[in-house]
This record gives sequence, structure tokens and C-alpha cells, in this order.
Amino acid sequence: MPLLAELKRRNVIRTGVAWLALSWLLVAMCALLFPALQLPITALRWLILALLIAAVPVLLLSWRYELTPSGFRVDRGARHDNPQRAITARRLDQMIVIVVLAALSLSLLRQFIDQARPDPDTTAPAAVVETAVPKAVTPPAGPVDAHSLAVLPFVNMSQGVGDSYFADGLSEELLNVLARIDGLKVTSRTSSFVFRDSQVDTREIAAQLGVAYLLEGSVRREGEQVRITVQLIDARNDQQVWSQTYQRQLVEIFRVQEEISQAIADALADTLGVRRIEVAEATTDIEAYESYLRGRQLFAQRGANLPAARELLEQAVGRDPRFADAWGTLAATWYVWRSYAPEPAGIDTLEQAEMAANKALAIRALHPGALAVSARIAGDRGDRLRHAELIEQALALAPNNANTRVWQGLGLFEVGHIEQAQASFAQAQKLDPLSGLPMGWLGIATDLRGDHARARELLMQAHALGWRGPASRALFFLAASGDDGADLSQAYLDWLHDDDSLPSNMRELARSLAPALTDPTRLSDAQQRLLEAASAAPDLEWAQLMQIFDLPDAAMADALAHKTEGIQTLLFSLWYPQFRSFREHPRFPEFARQHGLSAYWRKLGPPDGCMLVGEDGQELHCE
Repeated sequence: MPLLAELKRRNVIRTGVAWLALSWLLVAMCALLFPALQLPITALRWLILALLIAAVPVLLLSWRYELTPSGFRVDRGARHDNPQRAITARRLDQMIVIVVLAALSLSLLRQFIDQARPDPDTTAPAAVVETAVPKAVTPPAGPVDAHSLAVLPFVNMSQGVGDSYFADGLSEELLNVLARIDGLKVTSRTSSFVFRDSQVDTREIAAQLGVAYLLEGSVRREGEQVRITVQLIDARNDQQVWSQTYQRQLVEIFRVQEEISQAIADALADTLGVRRIEVAEATTDIEAYESYLRGRQLFAQRGANLPAARELLEQAVGRDPRFADAWGTLAATWYVWRSYAPEPAGIDTLEQAEMAANKALAIRALHPGALAVSARIAGDRGDRLRHAELIEQALALAPNNANTRVWQGLGLFEVGHIEQAQASFAQAQKLDPLSGLPMGWLGIATDLRGDHARARELLMQAHALGWRGPASRALFFLAASGDDGADLSQAYLDWLHDDDSLPSNMRELARSLAPALTDPTRLSDAQQRLLEAASAAPDLEWAQLMQIFDLPDAAMADALAHKTEGIQTLLFSLWYPQFRSFREHPRFPEFARQHGLSAYWRKLGPPDGCMLVGEDGQELHCE
């Protein structure tokens, strides 16, 4: 064939093979480098397309020109033979071999690197570290609700360890969407994320969480591309119900959440019925969304992470002032701040929380997180009826939110509706069975309702789960009642040791007063020292310690001197037997009015075991 012979003579075929080999080498190099440089996968596709298009002019040039000792010149045909042509052919052959070997080596290297990481298509990869559930925790008793599910933390398959926030954030976003499905009980993040990197059997995980189904998966992010692999498991028989892999652009993340949630709802349609899932686009700014995910992850860890969480959330709302979820989480960050750290100089954290919550509600009037924060702020400022109204609205929008259930219980607890509070804490504990917060408050309510043995068990479990300060205080009051035989002085010292909310100077003084708890001869001296300390530091809340050391008059005076939102610790102790003399104090009606208790009782009923008496119904008479 004359054409084929001419193509060989002009080295067009060799040039084409050499170009393909060189293209392979370039693609192999970029496949290794692009993820490290955070370049999108689309850049690699454009490179391949450009190389294919460039092959056409390369082949045309190799047909048109030949290489001679004096350089490139127009090929004049077979009759004008060029002795350099054979040398060029040999060099092209050598180059092809070298380039192919280099490309093959890089391809094998990439395959080795990929195999060194867990396969992203494997939805339940082997764990690196086994995480054990605290042995003190008792798995939920009774039959498992067939309409219950837990979202386990998705495995981060991205090359950057710092991308773990994105995998966690996607898991939590799906959890929040699924929690809105009517009839589906979804375990809270705190409990389900205990099993991060865990090798515990799926049936054991489900038993610990008290759920029928588990959702697990993995996330790999490369630049602007994200690959999500998800599977739904029926933990009762360890069978896969549904699985799917999604390869999408990062900007489509909200659509992917909707698709995954809808697929799960469809898979459970036999038990839940048909449900239509819609996920609104929270923000169009991906950088704001990433800052929000990072900030929310740090907020969930609480403690020393709160300042960094605040900074990231402020970055998110700075980039997108219409980002309601970021405003809501910022409001929650400011609200819990006082429980973990001193207020920043010159900043009223409660005012900041209120401002952020109002911003969220201005964007989305029915934002459940912002409504819950607004409820607690209203309660702290003495508007108990407003607290009850807002918390009900928040729960109507997000009934599976364990934290809001706890806040509902706290509002009921503060006004003495202990039985209702116990029910709220029990619901929260079912939603978040491995968190110390709802378990501890359930223990406190159980104690006040008379089941001291069960209360002690719950409080010890909550303490083991990290809820130390409030649990130790409750165990001290339990010991003070004399019902469990505990050492009173030791229980008191344990409380002072564990409760980080107590200022250091108050803690040291309180520790020195411990002998007076069991030695009546030392009580008078302890009372005098306590009064002197309170006089020297009037801004601190001394009422609780004063009541413990039998100073009800001083305790009442101190309580009435504080602004409404500064007395929360006393309200949490108000219904213990040790505070009976405080509740029976002649000035207690004044205290009740100041903190919104009287208005609440007149409309929604008095505390358990009590009745309102007197001409204006301001006095409280309890059994």
C-alpha cells in the first residue's frame, strides 16, 4: 500500500505512537499531582482532550516536514532520500520505549498509592483504631423501634487528613435531614459518632444505640469533585438494604443530600409509608459552607474548641450573611459559652447569642436551632412562658433533636415540673443514648421523684461518659439525703474537683469548708468564713453554698441581688430536699416573681406536690 509505506517513510506512525506515549506520561504525572495541588478532576479531563486535539497538528507536521542535519525542512518526496531519516526513526523508537516505561511506572505507583488507602467503594472499611463504648453504659432495654436509624460518621477517604471535617459534616447534614422525616427516630450525633473508626460489629452498634438500621459510608474529595458511597444496613439481620455511589461536583452537595435521603426514605417505605424529601440550598458560597462545617464540628466538641468554632462561623456568615444555619450554630456557640469558659472581655455572650439567633430567624422564621436558643435566652431572663412556647415550636420542627429535648426538660425542671422534665430527659436519652448530658439529667429527675438507686446508676454512667461536674453535684445531694450510704464529705469534694464552672477562689474556699458538713462544731466558723468571702466577691453566685451550709437568709439575699440570667445554677438545685428552707423562706415569692416562676405557675400549674395559696396566689405550699 503506497500510503502506508509513505507514512512509515515519513515517520508519521512513529510520531503518532510517540505522541500517545508522551500523552500517557503527562496524564499519569497529572493524575498524581492534581489531587495534591487541590486541582479539580475536570482539569485532567481538559488536559486529555487537549492532547488528543494536539495530535492532529503533530501528525500533519510530521508528514509535512523531515529532520535533516541542518534542521527541519519540507519533505521533498521519496526520490530525495534523507540519510538522517533512519537515525530519526531509531531515536523515536528509543524515546517511545523510555516514555512508555516512565508512564507505566507512574501508573503503577498511583495504583499502589490507591491500594494503600481503603477502597472508597467499600462502605464499611476496616477500622484503624477500635473505639470501645464505655462499659458503664447500659444498652437501651425493650424492643427496638422498627422506625429507628443511626447515621455513623462517614469515613474520610480524601488525601488530606484535614478533610475529615467534610466527611463528618456530610454525615451530620444527612442525620439532620433524616431526623425531619415524620415517623423516623434518628439517633443524635453525640451517640452515633462514638463509633468512629470502630471495629464493633454492626449488630452490637445497633444494640448500643437502640436502632434497627445503620447508615454508613465514605467520602472522597478531589478538588471540586466529591465521591460519596453510602449503604443502609438492617442491623437486625445484618443485611444490606440499599447502597449507592455518587460522583458529583461540590456545588451539588445539597442535591446529593436530598437524593440520598430520598433513597433511604424509599427503601423504608414499607414501614414509614411514602415520604417526599426536599433539601433547601443553605448557601451558594462553597467556602462559607466549608467554614460552617468546620465550625459546627468544633462546636460539637465544646470546651476549648468554642473560640475557634466562633471564628469559623463568623467567617461563614461574613461570606454569606443569608446563611441561616451558620447564624443558628453561632447563636448556640455563644449561648453555651458561659458553661465552658469565661466571657471574652467586654462581650456579653447572651446578647451575642440573641443577636445571632435573631439574624437566623430573620432569614428563616422557623429555624429550629435559633428557636431553641431563643427559648433558653427567654428562660434565663425570666420569661418562662415564652421559653415553653418557643421550645415547643422548635420541637415541632425538629422532634429528633436530643439537645432541644434536654432544653425542654431544663425549662420544666427549673419551674418544678419534675415529672414532665423526667419524660423530656427520657426522650432525649433515647435519641442520644451514649451521651452523658441527657442521661445525667434523667438521673437527677429520677432522684427527685424518689428512685434513688436508679438515679445513682444513671448519674454514675453519665459521669463515666464525661458529664462530670453536674453529675458529681447531684451525687453529693444524693449523699446528703442519706439514702445511699455514700460518704458525704467525699461526695462534696468530688463535686468541687469535677465542677469546672466554679471559680477557683470559690472552689478553694468551699473545699476548706468540707469538715463542717459532718462536724456541727465547725459549722459556725464555716458560715462566718463563707459570709466574709461573699462580701469580698459580691459578683459571684454564693447562694448555693450558703444554702448547703444552712444560711437560708443570706442565700435568699444573694439570689435576689443577682440579675436574672446569673442565677441558673441555683435554679437547677432549687428542688432538692436540701433547699426546702429556701423555698419556704418569706421572701421566696419575691424570688419567684423575679425569675418568672409565679407567672408560669399561675398559667400552667404549680410545681409537683405543691399548690398556690394566699389572696393573690403568690405563695407556694408544698407537701
